[in-house]
Amino acid sequence: MALALLATAHCGPEKENPPGGTGGAVCTSSDKVLRLGKLVHPEDGTVLDKAIVVIHEDRITYVGTDEKQIPCGASVIDWTAYTGLPGLVDAHVHFTYQTDQAPGTLPWTRAPWLMNNNAYKLLDLARGAALATLKTGVTTAIDKGGADYILNPLRAEILSGKTPGPRMYNSIGGISNHKHPGAFTTDTLKGWVQLQVLRGADLVKVWADQCSDQTLDCVPMFTFDELKLLVDTSHQEGLPIAIHAYHQDTASLAIMAGPDSIEHPEGLDAVDCGTMIDKGTIYVPTIDHNRYYKDNLVFFGYAPELSAKFDAYIQKNLESATLAHLMGVKLAMGSDAVFTGFGQNTQELAWFVKAGMTPLEALRAATLHGAESIGAEHEVGKVAVGYYADIIAVEGDPLTDINVVLKGVRKVMMGGRVAEF
Repeated sequence: MALALLATAHCGPEKENPPGGTGGAVCTSSDKVLRLGKLVHPEDGTVLDKAIVVIHEDRITYVGTDEKQIPCGASVIDWTAYTGLPGLVDAHVHFTYQTDQAPGTLPWTRAPWLMNNNAYKLLDLARGAALATLKTGVTTAIDKGGADYILNPLRAEILSGKTPGPRMYNSIGGISNHKHPGAFTTDTLKGWVQLQVLRGADLVKVWADQCSDQTLDCVPMFTFDELKLLVDTSHQEGLPIAIHAYHQDTASLAIMAGPDSIEHPEGLDAVDCGTMIDKGTIYVPTIDHNRYYKDNLVFFGYAPELSAKFDAYIQKNLESATLAHLMGVKLAMGSDAVFTGFGQNTQELAWFVKAGMTPLEALRAATLHGAESIGAEHEVGKVAVGYYADIIAVEGDPLTDINVVLKGVRKVMMGGRVAEF
């Protein structure tokens, strides 16, 4: 990443060099000023013309139009040809699900091989995924299940500016019972959550069902009481929790347990939606990731007849998202990006519009709701004072055409740094 510094603000001859002064004296400042043709606020849809955003280090200190608020000597970044938006939040990715596509291998078998045998190669592949994600305008990514020995170094590299990528919030490994079938003691379940805490997770991820990628059938892995204990323990430990559940039978149990977010499910009904609203659970439908699988059957080694099953699942998933939106459930944009899916992170927004959202509502899902799903709504998802300086520039009007966000991202800033692609 490199910072694009296009101009320097000058101040007046006064000895104190007040902000916004005029004249010939030159002063210096480490602050930056971003000028935008327009700035859209997804929370209310307001548009600020000729917006000025002042940035100190990685945070925003002013948003408005008052030239006097420009610090004397601040570096100026000129994006006046574009419309600004908060950096987008991808609420569901897997950066460590990677393959080097070695001959004779398939992605789902190659990924664990790399994790166990070539961690440096895996880290390099994850770097590429992070870059591809950032290029889509995603400046915050929530990794919902990955290896800590890749995710932690990758996050450190990104925050230092060494590696271009989005701000990362990570679940570490996650909780499943694929290797431990049967009932679990209270101490065992609490211990699994506490292990996530000690490994430095930002959130807890639970796989509530196990699904076959050959048949798309799923089997529940936990009871309601077990899910409720995992949720309660996570919250007691101060961590948000996301629960993966593909089909309604498991999803209904998970939703009643009250997680911060529910991932993937189709077949939801009005009762499920009402429960999500009551408990404040955010729905991350990840509709587009099944389109990705359908479009890449050969890559994954899937049978051709799975195409029709993916179509059926996508339709049910879309119907659930449509109902949830109609009833007032908060939805968040999650790509569930894996392998070659990075760089397609924002395609979910097109499905949201198909589900009945306006472009503004889709933007909220891609900013505010994603941030809220992990308790980061006071740090990311807005261009506002005190927030991280995560801002993107698009060409066109994102309030009338969602394709402006899908195809029109022209500039990306993460933490006050402008990414150079």
